[in-house]
Amino acid sequence: MSFIERGARTIFLTELLSGLGLTLRYMFRPKVTLNYPFEKGPLSPRFRGEHVLRRYPNGEERCIACKLCEAICPALAITIEAEPRADGSRRTTRYDIDMVKC
Repeated sequence: MSFIERGARTIFLTELLSGLGLTLRYMFRPKVTLNYPFEKGPLSPRFRGEHVLRRYPNGEERCIACKLCEAICPALAITIEAEPRADGSRRTTRYDIDMVKC
């Protein structure tokens, strides 16, 4: 056996033992996975559920037609169309959420 083969075999053996040691260390730690349908993880306190266009108590929409939610939606499920009002502010004329894409 040549010097190179012996060195390669030694390196392989040390790497193998290192990997086995790591496996044994993690075997006795508490599990981090959840059995999902039966165990639920904690929800974020900011979680709001389904998307909805919110309104003020007087019935007016809270949306000011900035279109940020349309731009940030990764599924491109939100469509907003807006027009200026007589007082100079912008409000939505169409606010659609395609829940199939969501």
